Amino acid sequence: MSPTRRVFIQRMAQLGGYSAAYSTMHLLGLMPASGASPLPELPADFGKGKKVVVLGAGISGLVTAYELRKAGFTVTVLEARHRPGGRSWSVRNGTTVEFVDGTKQECSWEEGHYLNAGPARIPSHHTHILDYCQELNVPLEVEINFSRSALMQSDSLNGGKAVEERQVVHDTRGYIAELLSKAISGHALDQELTKDDAERMYYFLRGFGDLNGQSKYTGTTRAGFVAPRGAGPAVAKLHDPLKLSELLAADLSKGVLYEEQIDWQATMFQPVGGMDRIGYGFAKALGEIIVYEAPVTEITTGPNSVTVAYMKKGAAQTIMADWCVCTMPIPVLAKTKNNFTAATQKAFTGIPMTTNYKIAWESPRFWEKENRIYGGISFPRQTVDLVWYPSDKLFSKTGILIGGFNAERDDVSRQFTPFGALSRQGKLDASRAAVEKLHPGKSSLLTKPIYVSWENIPYSLGCFANNHLDGTEAAYSQLDKPEGRTIFAGDYLSHLVGWQEGAALSGHRAIARIAAEKV
Repeated sequence: MSPTRRVFIQRMAQLGGYSAAYSTMHLLGLMPASGASPLPELPADFGKGKKVVVLGAGISGLVTAYELRKAGFTVTVLEARHRPGGRSWSVRNGTTVEFVDGTKQECSWEEGHYLNAGPARIPSHHTHILDYCQELNVPLEVEINFSRSALMQSDSLNGGKAVEERQVVHDTRGYIAELLSKAISGHALDQELTKDDAERMYYFLRGFGDLNGQSKYTGTTRAGFVAPRGAGPAVAKLHDPLKLSELLAADLSKGVLYEEQIDWQATMFQPVGGMDRIGYGFAKALGEIIVYEAPVTEITTGPNSVTVAYMKKGAAQTIMADWCVCTMPIPVLAKTKNNFTAATQKAFTGIPMTTNYKIAWESPRFWEKENRIYGGISFPRQTVDLVWYPSDKLFSKTGILIGGFNAERDDVSRQFTPFGALSRQGKLDASRAAVEKLHPGKSSLLTKPIYVSWENIPYSLGCFANNHLDGTEAAYSQLDKPEGRTIFAGDYLSHLVGWQEGAALSGHRAIARIAAEKV
């Protein structure tokens, strides 16, 4: 902001209060009236003399604290855990994974190995998180989210033997192209296409499916080779096309369409060394204003201030502030004493929490040496239907293989999935079995498993609040409203639920509200 505009806005604040200054910023185009981020550009002394307590040092809380402190507010962050980042958590050597029932797992992987137990990728269009990484000097590298060399497997396809993803993807495309070409040749689409468009579509399909001169699909180099191309007289041989009936019965659409989802499209990124580097980057910048191991016990909000009670080293303490930005997960809020309205208390249970899990193993990188798979995800049609290969430290001796990432309960019925109904050992066995289906004889190489069940992680009690479901609109709308001087924030109050970008944008919205109302 130029000095002239800054002085003008400061004078508007003096004359009409900060609400007038906030409106002036809108009129000058310094704040979007709507759009992806409502973060205002505030003077460095905007919050001078005002206190804000932020509940939770997850990404939303860290972003909120970081921006408010830059604007001159006195900020305190209360975090129940001993670390920053919330669900942006990387398990590594020395980490204890503890469940609410008290059971513990101790991670003893090689130094440098890690599991991103929560978010594990950053899309290129999640610009605010990417920009914060640059601002905080958190180095990034490419996350390989999809590889045509990875595998797909179904007991009803190819005799149950896994095939490369390139075969499934391009054989499927070839058959679709052939069928549409037949429909055009048979004039089945004459009412949908003009003669010229039908001809154009016919020739497009030949390229789309790599059809032969008779518009038949007989295989393609895109699907790979049985006998590879080489030197000398040997002739390369293509894979025979998989059977269409088997492809349909296998229903591998999850894998075929995986990379088409908007938030999973290349290019994707990850912090070097683990996703928790982002949380620690914020923590380094914020310093001592984060109070760790300080679980909140009560929130009392009013028209002019907020009082928060919490525990620290076994002693009850309180803090009073002009504003509270509460980023605690809603199932934790539902168990926390407060003076919120009945409608808000009801809303805490109005958005179901997803119950995602991850299982990770330390292993020699057999997938790289034998299958030439470097990053990406394989899809077995088994109880565990996803195996995720590491993108970091390619070509090294060992790595962390994720053998399972999905939900343990149905979001709506809350009934266990087939995986969720298994015992702890049964879940590990199912993970190992999925790897064995893809890589016969190699599951014995998997060691030191770590199982993260977000439903059972203290201070989370779920992975994320699924506000995409029908019937959650009322709870979302209620929680989007301030309760006195308490404002709720988190990815669940965004339309990028489950993503760090959504958490950051919700924090920006909380800041904009404080800026608009501060007097």
